Amino acid sequence: MKTVRYQLERDIETTSPSNKEWLIAKLQEVLESSNDYTYKADIIASCFDALDMKIASVETQLLECREIKNALKEAKALALSLGAEVFEKYGIDRLEGLKYSSITVHHSVPTSKLQLTVTNEEALIQAGFYKTILDYDAVLEAYKAGDYVDLISAHSTIELIRIEGHKRLKINKRRSSATHTQGDGLSYEEVA
Repeated sequence: MKTVRYQLERDIETTSPSNKEWLIAKLQEVLESSNDYTYKADIIASCFDALDMKIASVETQLLECREIKNALKEAKALALSLGAEVFEKYGIDRLEGLKYSSITVHHSVPTSKLQLTVTNEEALIQAGFYKTILDYDAVLEAYKAGDYVDLISAHSTIELIRIEGHKRLKINKRRSSATHTQGDGLSYEEVA
């Protein structure tokens, strides 16, 4: 269990485009400190690792909240339907209240919707009921393979676009054994 929270972790959490120079200065402070390089690496990696754990925790909580929301929606729909049955059983169409104006039984209105089940697809296609869309992936694959290069070049423009990625830090975690949990035995003092 993590017991140390570094100032750098707080600084990383609050980083935004408007205060990025602040974080750069804080990272430089850690790198320029008199501590050995392994300590510096552990501090920086620990901060990003802590953020990874927070993000994972939030994602788990969001998933649980979605599941709760869906369960509540289903329960509400079922309860409203059962309530309507009970009201109908007692012959109640409307029940007046003080805090709430009223509860009324909403009788469902039948709706209609067309459903198509095709028995002879080929006949409908020959009659003109179809769409033709270009398969861009197939065209690029054929071009890469050297097939139909003249045809593709005559009817399209192929450009090689170079995409520059941003440089990022990658935190490489040590593999831990079943008896050694991550962070055990590490107790660094807080770095300002």
